[in-house]
Amino acid sequence: MILQAILVGLVAGYGRIEQSWFGQQMIARPIWLCTLVGLLLGDLKQGVIIGGTLELIWAGVVQIGAAPTEVVSGSVLASALVITSGLTVEEGVALAIPVALLASVMNTFISSVNSAVLSSLTNKAVENCDTKMIWWTGIGGGIIYFVVYFVVIALGFMAGSVAIQAVIVRYGLTNASKLLPAIGIGILLKFTFDWKYAGFFALGFLLPTYLGMGTMGVALTGLVCAYIYYQFKPRAEEDD
Repeated sequence: MILQAILVGLVAGYGRIEQSWFGQQMIARPIWLCTLVGLLLGDLKQGVIIGGTLELIWAGVVQIGAAPTEVVSGSVLASALVITSGLTVEEGVALAIPVALLASVMNTFISSVNSAVLSSLTNKAVENCDTKMIWWTGIGGGIIYFVVYFVVIALGFMAGSVAIQAVIVRYGLTNASKLLPAIGIGILLKFTFDWKYAGFFALGFLLPTYLGMGTMGVALTGLVCAYIYYQFKPRAEEDD
């Protein structure tokens, strides 16, 4: 248990220092972090499955400017508990979303501490043209993130492994997982919805609901709709 907690904490810390040290290199994505957790905990297949599922939910969540995003904690902790505690993928996803929301608050707190502690040191180093100190303050900010995430996620994994055995917790996760399709659609609509395409959205709902069409049938229908839309859409050269 302790070794597993250390490994899970290391993955979380590794994922979080991406934005502090390397910029947006896409190593802090669910598909990669969950796969890494699965590899370290001995179930690579399950790690890939839950990573792919969470990636679909958080596909539109990226860092824009200085606005932080938090998908690391939910991805790492949920995948670890799915693999070690026998949760279903749906239950893991139901767990990942609230964990990510709580971690966003923690992320804001860490950023505030970094600013309070390191900003004055960095400004003084700039005034003195001390390049080594400038470099170390940048590295120090990443180290703070790494240590906090390592400790919090490792302890969260140990506590969660015990709490998840309670019947009421499993019952709650099972029922919460039934809301995931609506949550996933809602998140995607928040980033992509446009009233011009509302008809296509309604068509995608009506085909399987009232005609019993399968996933492949709906996908092919969408392909046909896209082709028709493309053919009938006015082109700039025609307008001229």
